[in-house]
Amino acid sequence: MDISVPQIVNIVFSSLIILLAILGYILTLKRMGEKWFFWLLLAIGWALFAICNAFAMTNADIAYLYAVWLSSYVLVMASMVLLFFKLIRLREK
Repeated sequence: MDISVPQIVNIVFSSLIILLAILGYILTLKRMGEKWFFWLLLAIGWALFAICNAFAMTNADIAYLYAVWLSSYVLVMASMVLLFFKLIRLREK
């Protein structure tokens, strides 16, 4: 298994984003008393990115990697759309 520096950086960066998203969910829940579901979608989406980067170092089937990458993009985009809707609703109040 040949590990390259960009793959390691991607895995570390993805791990930090996952931790920050979970921390954002916890802080939003504690300080605002609201559950912002988009934080969890963001964490799951970035976790899938990290999984893809880890599996890219192995001989995993490329079709599975593409499927996981596509689903991670969908989850991250869904989390951003949910964030926009939530912020618009907060602005209207």
